[in-house]
Amino acid sequence: MLDQVIHLLESLQHTLNHFGGWAMLAFAAVFVGAQLFMIPVAPLGLAAGFFFGFGHGWLALMLGCALGASVNYLIASRFARAYVHRKLSGNDKFRLIETAIDRGGWKIVALLRFVPIPFGLANYCYGLTPIRYLPYLVATCLAITPANSLFVWMGATSQGELASVLGKGRPRHPMEYALLAAGIIAAALVLRYVAKVAKSAVDKENATHATLP
Repeated sequence: MLDQVIHLLESLQHTLNHFGGWAMLAFAAVFVGAQLFMIPVAPLGLAAGFFFGFGHGWLALMLGCALGASVNYLIASRFARAYVHRKLSGNDKFRLIETAIDRGGWKIVALLRFVPIPFGLANYCYGLTPIRYLPYLVATCLAITPANSLFVWMGATSQGELASVLGKGRPRHPMEYALLAAGIIAAALVLRYVAKVAKSAVDKENATHATLP
């Protein structure tokens, strides 16, 4: 069973590589659709690295993120403001975002991107705030780069592991696995620390403005 799954993944990888840039565009479209319906998108970051490698995978993922962030923002701000606001008005995370951005603008957008809020939900929420589109998009793309890079790197690294399982790659030294695990854990801890600092900064911003006359 495992062999069949591995060979299926390998076949899909070769197919995607055959289509080149079109496959990357198709991946970006899938990402946009997933976040549009607020489906968790972290697995797609891993898939981007696995199927396209780090460089192309990173570009495909960032394109999907930029398009997804734009689509949800425009839907919320231009076409369905009343409906989306009604659906999200009772959401605690939405109230946090709305209040913070009203006071801190693009800086709060960048900070909140480090807080674990579903990507699609956050994009809808930002479209209901006063922030303009371009500052929102630039802050988003800059802030999501570290996490995206980590996910794509993890996916790209798994290519070598697949080759080893299939007997097509060189044997892996145990130390390589140890270094890989250490790198992943360290990166995850850094992102978690940044998320904690970002949330603290947002909370402090809210508390400061709440005490102002």
